Amino acid sequence: MGLLNSDKLLDLLISQRLLTAKQKQFVLRHKERQSQQLLKLQGGQKQAGRGYPDMVDILASLKLEVAADKQQRILTEELIMRAVSRKLGIPFKKLDPLELDIEIVTKTIPRSFAINHLILPFEIRNGVLQVVTYDPDNKTPLQDIEQVNQTELKPYLSTRSDIRKILSEFFGFQRSITAAESQFSSTGSSSTVDIGNLEQYVKLSSAQELSSTDQHIKAAVNHLFNYALEQRASDIHVEPKRDSCLIRYRIDGILHTIYKLPKAVHSAITSRIKALARLDIAEKRRPQDGRIKIGQRDGKEAELRVSTIPVSFGEKTVMRILDTNVIFQDLDELGFSKRDKAVYNSFITAPHGIVLVTGPTGSGKSTTLYSTLKK
Repeated sequence: MGLLNSDKLLDLLISQRLLTAKQKQFVLRHKERQSQQLLKLQGGQKQAGRGYPDMVDILASLKLEVAADKQQRILTEELIMRAVSRKLGIPFKKLDPLELDIEIVTKTIPRSFAINHLILPFEIRNGVLQVVTYDPDNKTPLQDIEQVNQTELKPYLSTRSDIRKILSEFFGFQRSITAAESQFSSTGSSSTVDIGNLEQYVKLSSAQELSSTDQHIKAAVNHLFNYALEQRASDIHVEPKRDSCLIRYRIDGILHTIYKLPKAVHSAITSRIKALARLDIAEKRRPQDGRIKIGQRDGKEAELRVSTIPVSFGEKTVMRILDTNVIFQDLDELGFSKRDKAVYNSFITAPHGIVLVTGPTGSGKSTTLYSTLKK
């Protein structure tokens, strides 16, 4: 039994003052009750590896307060894995999707292998492949990766939820793009040729005749929208280059290149966005403006203001995201320091005068003003 699914993990947390002996007994009783319930659901026959959460899952689900902690933190999956990291001397890696290369994540090891073993390669540094794993006891898959790729590995630890989330997002998006590219490229001699006159394809095909390519493009565009909202981006840029297409998000005023896509799918993605914004798909020589409303998981809507403009290698698309969850916040949630907040409050409560709110694109000017009006 590995460390992450044994009582040794509880003892480790106690030694690092993250858990008390009393909490340990509570966790063990909870685990026993949960195991009995699962056993009943499975007809009294325990099926190994199916449906049984490990000790990390149980601890995180209980939301226990960290022992002897003045900040009254909750014992989260990240705190547990950081404790394991300190004990084993394996560095902990907090995964940031903006820092990851989709090519390395999705093309270094097969999707099924990565998901089954919860292993995520994220960087090649000085000829050494950097990988994140969840289970430090499962060394065989790491050795297999070393043998297949003929390279040295440096392992890191991270949370299972973060690894699963990124693998699902990156491989899901990559599969949509690859499938769409193969469909478009099957009609041409080269995958780098931009044949994406999707407007003619739509005119010639009825709603019942839409091919799987259309579904792949829809899935890819939906992912771009949802991922931008998750990352709290203020803008999405779809930029055509000579041999590729760049997807860039503006986050906290800085443009980040998120994906580098095959040129073959650029026009299809652009046409899908233009169709959603009710723009003229056939018009590619003049700038156009429109808007898209997309639903979110909380039931609210976000609005995207869409602008297209012809550039050297096709049409560039820029979308400004107006997310009500971000705009309508309290001033306390905007990250002001105590001093800055006091100064700003003195400005907005003054009986006369003018307040200038300035800053680069996506820095939070509109959000600050909306929050001020809300107050």
